[in-house]
Amino acid sequence: MTTESASATESQVARPSPSQEPFVWPGFARMHDLPRKPIRVTLVFKNREGATVLDRQIRTTPKPTYPNGRNCSPSNRQARLTVTEERSLIPR
Repeated sequence: MTTESASATESQVARPSPSQEPFVWPGFARMHDLPRKPIRVTLVFKNREGATVLDRQIRTTPKPTYPNGRNCSPSNRQARLTVTEERSLIPR
């Protein structure tokens, strides 16, 4: 499954110093009609020069969302991922 390439510019604010807590930079990729079964996700980060700094794959199962509460019908499904400091990709 592939989506459009999302990019974000680096800034001094986004780079934590060793004494600060790690900066969490959330990202979002809009994908329509995610299935109810496991999918393979490939996440690639590139720097400004175009060099790959992270290239990971993971299998995860999208889960339904309940924007109007659990008592209402589910809406679209989402797959949430986290990149760790060790550059691992894990489902959330």
